[in-house]
Amino acid sequence: MTAEVKLLDQNTANQIAAGEVVEKPASVVKELVENALDAGADNIEVTIFEGGTQYIRVADNGSGMTEANARLAVLRHATSKIRAAEDLMSLHTLGFRGEALPSIASVSNFTLLTRPAEEEFATSITINGGEDMECQQTGGQAGTTVIVENLFFNVPARRKFLRTNVTEGRYINELLTRLALSRPDVRFKLVSGDKEVLSTPGSGSLFDAITALYGKKVSDELLKVDFTGSDIKITGYIGKPTLLKGTRQWQTFMVNGRIINNRMMSKAIDHAYQSQVPKSGFPFAVLMVEVDTHSIDVNVHPQKSEIKFSDDGVVYRAMYKALTDALTRPMSARPQQELELLPDSELAVFKPVGQGVITDDAPVMPALQPKPQPKPAYADIFKPADVPKPAPVYDRPVQTSVWKEPEYTYTPPKTEPVYTINETREEFKKQDAVTDNAIGFTDTDNETNTIWPIGQVDKTFIIAQSEDTLYLIDQHAAHERILYDKFVNAHNNIPAQTMLMPLYIDVTVHDVELIEQHREDFLRLGVDIEPAGEAMLRVSSLPADIKADGAEDFILEITRMLSEMKNIAPSDLRQNMLHMMACKAAIKAGEVLNMRQMRQLIIELCNTEHPFTCPHGRPCMIEISSAELYKMFKRT
Repeated sequence: MTAEVKLLDQNTANQIAAGEVVEKPASVVKELVENALDAGADNIEVTIFEGGTQYIRVADNGSGMTEANARLAVLRHATSKIRAAEDLMSLHTLGFRGEALPSIASVSNFTLLTRPAEEEFATSITINGGEDMECQQTGGQAGTTVIVENLFFNVPARRKFLRTNVTEGRYINELLTRLALSRPDVRFKLVSGDKEVLSTPGSGSLFDAITALYGKKVSDELLKVDFTGSDIKITGYIGKPTLLKGTRQWQTFMVNGRIINNRMMSKAIDHAYQSQVPKSGFPFAVLMVEVDTHSIDVNVHPQKSEIKFSDDGVVYRAMYKALTDALTRPMSARPQQELELLPDSELAVFKPVGQGVITDDAPVMPALQPKPQPKPAYADIFKPADVPKPAPVYDRPVQTSVWKEPEYTYTPPKTEPVYTINETREEFKKQDAVTDNAIGFTDTDNETNTIWPIGQVDKTFIIAQSEDTLYLIDQHAAHERILYDKFVNAHNNIPAQTMLMPLYIDVTVHDVELIEQHREDFLRLGVDIEPAGEAMLRVSSLPADIKADGAEDFILEITRMLSEMKNIAPSDLRQNMLHMMACKAAIKAGEVLNMRQMRQLIIELCNTEHPFTCPHGRPCMIEISSAELYKMFKRT
């Protein structure tokens, strides 16, 4: 039996379209905020109750609409963004389909209040579930306000698929966070249940927007991205490899101002951070990509969250280059600010007097004189022979019998020479080199003349400084990064050492089979390993940096890795092997280093492309600027 074909009525068509455009309360907020941005608004306020399921209000100070335009705006396929299909190739607005307002109005109690600045009265339009439209003139501020109540009240099948109010509210918060990052020149505000949960300054600075949304701890760990190619420009900020999240929630991509999801761009981030972050972590990224509008197609997704590039390869290469450039010069993205020093009168001054009593007429210790860039004191490390030791500040009488409260007598301290960085370098040259054959460092100084070691803590961490920064360095992680970069740059020419006597290791039959499958790959990495029986391996050569006493552990680690990673690709095998080689050959925690060895380690670390993290993604160098030190001691 042939069914009769009928044209659907306007309301039914709008509800069908709403299934694609309006998926949840966050979809409503997205469409309304994008309309506000297209209208030129620089102040947008969003208010929600019950996660947006009961009430959503979006108010802006944009251009507003006349009554005639407002009546058309709630009709399907009515838009001011385009006039013909050709306009899609040069689109500069976020919206263009003309489906948002009628779709939202068809599944809610909808109110639109709008007024251009030059009009005396505002236009108010109310629609209940796509029906009973009422239009009247009323008072109102310039701009547009849209109120959406009882979302999906007439579509119960859609309403029951909504999440909890808390979850739906979180979706709206995350959406507005990304919209605020895409337009740092617009002031955004989100109020949920009479509580302000989001606010941005609208200063035009992306850095200020990130600070307002994610906090100062995040913004202090950012690296600036600024890349310009022939057909593409990429700007924004990425996090240092130590700033990680368990999901991609901290990654935001904008193409020509439009927030998008793109797997290719996510892959570019993963590859740029390779060997710097753990496999379970995702770095922070806010990236703005500008391309020719003719090279993209935005009309490929109902919610306009995906786009197509005419050449994905160009975008990928530009993204990878922009990110690696930023990561190889890991300086803080925070704008430099002058320190506001507190006067000495506001600093705590200790007044030692007899019997431990503090009086107003007690002698006062000389107050610290803060300087914008204090010089480092190396007197405790290098003391010229003609400089006498300073007299003790306090003379304590020796008590041999009954203990008594000591009497304190203040003696002004004698001054000792304070060395500058250049003077310290000259002192280094005067010292006799203390060699340690166990660690093969050479004193090959280069242009890295600004960071100097101070000492070693717990035989594990190196303390160093430049003119205005303190550095804490993990010696094992730092040497691991140095060796890994050296192995990577060696490609297939990793130096190998032939063992005087082959090493025989007992393993399982399965391990022998795995080693035999990858023997050629191991040879390229300087490891000559082959079966020597049903359950035995013979090792004839190892990478030159692997010590003989650690050879067996190194080979057993290889077999363990192959057993855990089935069907491993040659590229992954190489990367894991390089990680393992660098880890096994690196200086261990607990090894004592002399000053020259620490200095050489710092030089080689600073000459690597990623001096702040080891190949496994752990931090190997932490910097503390003088500004942060002043704040720690409450001097700002």
